[in-house]
Amino acid sequence: MPGKTDLSELNCSLARTLEVVGDWWTLLIVRDAFLGVHRFGDFQKSLGIAKNILAARLQRLAASGILERSGSERRPAYQLTDRGRALLPAVVALMQWGDRWLSANKPPVVVTDEKGRPVASVKLQSAAGDVTAKTVRFHPGPGATGRTRAFFDELPLPDGSDVAPSNTAKKRRQIGPS
Repeated sequence: MPGKTDLSELNCSLARTLEVVGDWWTLLIVRDAFLGVHRFGDFQKSLGIAKNILAARLQRLAASGILERSGSERRPAYQLTDRGRALLPAVVALMQWGDRWLSANKPPVVVTDEKGRPVASVKLQSAAGDVTAKTVRFHPGPGATGRTRAFFDELPLPDGSDVAPSNTAKKRRQIGPS
C-alpha cells in the first residue's frame, strides 16, 4: 500500500492547512477547545475517541502550534494558541455549512456573541462587497512556484472576467458555476 501523500510539500496553503487540521478528529478537538475543553479525559469523554488517537492528535496540534500543552505530565491541560484561535472563522464556517446542508437548518449548536446574539454567516468580502462562488477569482500569489504558475496558465479564463492577465499568469480560474 502506498504511503500517505505529504500535503505540506504542495505549493498550496489549503493543502498545507489540511496536513495539520484535515482529519475529522483534529477539527473536533479544536472545536472542543473553543467550547472550553482543556483536559485529555474531557476531550475523550466528549468525542468518544480512542485514547491512542486522541494522544496522537493532541501531540500533533501542540507540535503545530495550534494548542499549547501545560500542567503536569500526569495531568496536562491544552489551550488554544493565537494560531489555534485564528481557526475560529474556518470552524464556524464549516459548522454553518453543516447546519444548512446537513442539518435541515436546525443547528445542533448555535454560535453567538458574548450577549447571546447569533453570529452572522461567514462570508467573503472585498472592498466592493460580497464575493460569491461566481465572482471569486484565484491567482498565483507571491509564494507560487513555477509549477503553480504554469498550472494557472493552463486554466481557462472565466467567462465575463474583467481581470486583465498579468505577466505571470495569463489565464485565471473561476470556482463555482459558470
